This record gives sequence, structure tokens and C-alpha cells, in this order.
Amino acid sequence: MAVHWRRIAAFLLGCLILGSAFMIFVATQNFATVDRVLAAPPHEGAQIFQTLGPENARLLLRYLAGEENRLFFTSWELAQVALSALVTAILLLAIKSRLLSGMTGAMLIVALFQRFRVTPEMIALGRMVDFGGGTGSAAYGEFWKLHALYGVLEVAKLALLIVAAAILLFGRRRKTSPLVEDVPLEETRVASGFAEP
Repeated sequence: MAVHWRRIAAFLLGCLILGSAFMIFVATQNFATVDRVLAAPPHEGAQIFQTLGPENARLLLRYLAGEENRLFFTSWELAQVALSALVTAILLLAIKSRLLSGMTGAMLIVALFQRFRVTPEMIALGRMVDFGGGTGSAAYGEFWKLHALYGVLEVAKLALLIVAAAILLFGRRRKTSPLVEDVPLEETRVASGFAEP
């Protein structure tokens, strides 16, 4: 049974694209949910928020949303590293496409950079500013710089994945073997009985 490497690579690229798009949605919606809950809390929740005070309730809920995002991002980065390493190996060794494996390899490098350089510092700074390290502090400014860098890297990875998937699915495929074997003209003439005496 032949292994359809192109299908496997396309499936893995699809997983990476879908996962990245979903994480962008999650990151924005977690914090938006805080505002929605505070704007129209359930009756029991409203009593608790009243006890805490509106500002403290907001800080607490935003901290919870931040912790969820931190967990999701660190988990997704590990999945990205594993999936992109696998698809890069398939594209390089089985499909033998330097262009596509270079693109997914670049995405892997970016994911590793995020995992070991950007994310740990962003998490530490995020926890510092969650309660009290507000606007104007050095930690707050540095956190938002890293947050912006992370966003740019996410968009760059997603763009690489989409282009790689488009090339894989719609680009020209290299011919593996001709359907009809080329036969020299002289042999054809002999076989058909038209050879010169």
C-alpha cells in the first residue's frame, strides 16, 4: 500500500492553519468575555462582583482570562513545534521539496523562538502587570512590546502555512515516471515492418 505523503502533508498543514486561526480567536475572545460578563452578570455573580467592587472584579476576571491564554499558548506552541517538525521532515525527505520544507522549517524556527524566548518573558511580565503594574510602568510597556511581537510572529507563521499549503495543493507536481516508454525510432520501424532492407 503506497503512502500518500502529499495527503499527509496537506492534512498536517491544515491542522496547523486551523489551530493557528482558532488560537487567534481564543486569545481575543477570552478578554472580550470578561467585558461581556461584567456588562451583564448573572444575579448571583452580580452580588459577588458588588462585594469585590467593579475594578477588583475586572482585575480578577482578566487575570483568569490571561492565565487561560497562557496555558493555551504554551500548549499550542508545543503542538506547533511537533507538527511543523513532522511536516518539514515529510516535505524534505518524502516529497523532496526544498521550497516547501524551507517554508515549514522557517515556521518551526519561529515557533521555537516564541516558545523559548518570547513566551516565557511575556508570561512573567503579564503576571506582573495583571495586579497593579499598570499603565506607565516599565513592565507594562515591555509586556505590550512582546505582545505585539508575538502577534506579528503569529501572522507571519500563518501566512507561511497558507502559502505552503496553496503550493502543495495547487502547484505543479513533478512527474515521477512517464506513462509511455520512449522507444528509439529505428526499433519502431523494425517492429512495424517498415525497416529498410
